[in-house]
Parts: sequence; C-alpha cells; structure tokens
Amino acid sequence: MQCDAADRSSLAPAVRSTREEAAVHASRIKLVVAVLVAALLGTALYLVLTEGVAMLRSSEPQDAGPGEVPKFVYTPRDTVPTTEDHGPVGPVALVLAVPSVREGLTGRMENPWVAVSSQDGRYRALSAPHRPDPEADAVAVSSDGRSLAWGFEDGVVVLDPVSDEARELVEQIPGDAAVGEFSPDGRLLTVYAGELHVMEVSSGEVVARLDGVDERAARQAVWTTDGAALTYVENGRLVTHDWGSDARTSVPAPTIAEEATLAWSPSGEQLAALREVRGVRFVEVFDVAGDGRLSLAHTVRPAGHAQRELLGWVNDRRVAVTALRIETGTLELAYSMSTVDTSPPSQLMQLPADGIHRPTLEVAAEPLSQGSARFEEPTWPATDVSKLVASVVLSAFLLGLYLTRRPRKGQSRLVER
Repeated sequence: MQCDAADRSSLAPAVRSTREEAAVHASRIKLVVAVLVAALLGTALYLVLTEGVAMLRSSEPQDAGPGEVPKFVYTPRDTVPTTEDHGPVGPVALVLAVPSVREGLTGRMENPWVAVSSQDGRYRALSAPHRPDPEADAVAVSSDGRSLAWGFEDGVVVLDPVSDEARELVEQIPGDAAVGEFSPDGRLLTVYAGELHVMEVSSGEVVARLDGVDERAARQAVWTTDGAALTYVENGRLVTHDWGSDARTSVPAPTIAEEATLAWSPSGEQLAALREVRGVRFVEVFDVAGDGRLSLAHTVRPAGHAQRELLGWVNDRRVAVTALRIETGTLELAYSMSTVDTSPPSQLMQLPADGIHRPTLEVAAEPLSQGSARFEEPTWPATDVSKLVASVVLSAFLLGLYLTRRPRKGQSRLVER
C-alpha cells in the first residue's frame, strides 16, 4: 500500500508535466489556427471592399435621358474612381485631364483623362488603352456625349462611355493620328494622319480622304450642321470642303485668323469665330448668306469678362465661352453670352482653381445646350491602402477578442486539475 502510494506520488509530477506540455501544444495550435483564420478573414474583407464593391458598382444601369453640364466642376481627388474598378460613367458632359490618380495599393495613373457624367455628375478616370498626353484637342467628344476618341501611334481609339467598350482602329489609319471632331450626328470623325481622313465611327472604315489639307487646317476644321462638309480658314478665305466629292468652295474671311476656333450655329445660318487682338480675345458672329458669303453681325465682348475659349453654341442666339471675371481674375467660368444684344452673360459652369489641365477641357454640345445642373459633389472612394488597413485592423481586433476571451467552465476545471 505504502509502495503504491509512493509510486503514484512519484508519477504525479510526470503526469502533470505531460498534461502541461499537451495543453501548451494545443494552445499553440489554436493560436496558429486563430492567426490563419484572422489572415483569411482580412484577405476576404479586403477583396470584398475592392473587387466585390467594384463588381457591384460596375453592374449599375446607365441612365440614358437628356443630360446637362455640371454647374460646378470639382477638383478631382487622387482617389477618383476608374472605369475599370467602378464601371462606365455613361453619357458624358465633359472630359478633362488631371495630374494623377491612385491605382491599386502602390500604383498611380499619371495624367489620366476624367469623364464627368451628364446624368448625375459622376466622375470616372478612363481606364482605356493608349490614353493621350494632356494636350488641347487630344480627345474628341461627340455631340451627345456617347463617344470619345483619341489618336495614338498606330491608329485611333474610340470609346463608348456607356458600355466602356474601347475599340482600337488601326487598319484604315496607320501611323501617328490626331483626332478632329465628330460630325453633328456622331456618325463620322475627322482624323489627321499625313492627310485629312473622314472615318465612319461604327466600322472604323475611312470613307473619304481630303487632299490638300494640312495639319493646321485639319485641327481647325469644323463640320457644317448637315454634316455634308468641313470648313476651315486658308489664306484669308473660309473654305467649305465637301467630304463626299472632295470639292472645295471658298469665300473671303479676312478677319478670321487661321488659328481661330470656329463653331456653326444649330441652324447653320451663323458662324462664330474666336478672335485675338493684342492679347485680348473675343467672339465675332457672322451671318452666312445663301451663296456662303460672310457679314459681321455681332461682336460678343461684354465688359468685365476676359474670354479665353469658345466652347460652342447654346442655341441660335447664344454662344458658350470660358472666361475670367476681370474684377477677380482667379476663377475661370463658362458663360452663355448673347449673340444678338448686350445682355449680361449667364454663368454655366465654374471651373476649379487648380487640379486640372485647363486646355484639355472638352464639352459635349447637347448637354451644353440643355444648360447646367447643380450636381452634388461626388463621393470619392477610399483608397485601396485605406481598405487594406481597415481589413488588417478589424482582423487584429477580432483575433485579440478571441485570444483574451474568458475560458468556459469545463476548460477552467481542466486547468485546475
């Protein structure tokens, strides 16, 4: 009896040691499992916050009603959503280039082009191939805001901002291409690549090549309202170039400079041209006679406003321009200005003081003619870095709760034994 008791007492420390080792081993396994579960949870949460939300947003339906230009153009944040992660923007009111936006965890998209929806003012950085450098007239916008185009070293890219489908048209226009303007119905696009081409947008087929048009004239060329011809200034004359027959007619236009911005009124009865005299810019409006001859009808030059760019016609009695208020000179605005009298300008858009490449601003004609709307400032998304940090913090918090939880009664009795 005494021997058995002595044996049991001598074995007790060994049993306790074995149990402690088993408990420590089990706790280590539980810790490893808990850490792995927390890591998987954090990874899943991060993917939900990035890819999951992106898939949800990219499936949102796109509105198709008549659009308007935004009354306020906000300085895009560096977290502006991209079309790749947040889906297409829909019909656009305007496009412009900005210095950069974040892309993923460590990436950055340099000099991206941002499109602003004409439906609700949403912003999207275009994740499309061969985005051009931030230069004036680098991107063309169709009148209805449903097509964008730009050139690159091998052809032309045409982007549908409603479906986010980008087509690279390289067979018909090889070489370094510069886009011009969409025709009023959006069916055709002018492209300069050594010579002036007229391209059918739907097929990418070149339907005409216009001889004797240099790059300067090709960049200035604007469509007549019926889409039958292109007009530009050459040697002091306004040339009307029929793209179907390649025939040209011209009338004297001694006061229109060859670098002037041109725009036809919706009715086609007037032509507007931005003129610069000793550093001061203003718009001249010409009546167009039946034989095509021009006569000066009105000079748009309201006091207190320094005009900068001609955006186009709002209707047959008003043009839209960007201008500075001479009194302040700090904010650039888009105004609707009368072409028939001296009534004061009406503000259309206010542009941000910084954060955009101003010469790149391109506005869709139809939303411009609808007027401006006060869209709310966009909700800029959180960066992928902040989403990753949030996922890690939440996973660590849950892991800490698990490791510091109070043991159940059965577990506490086992520890006491």
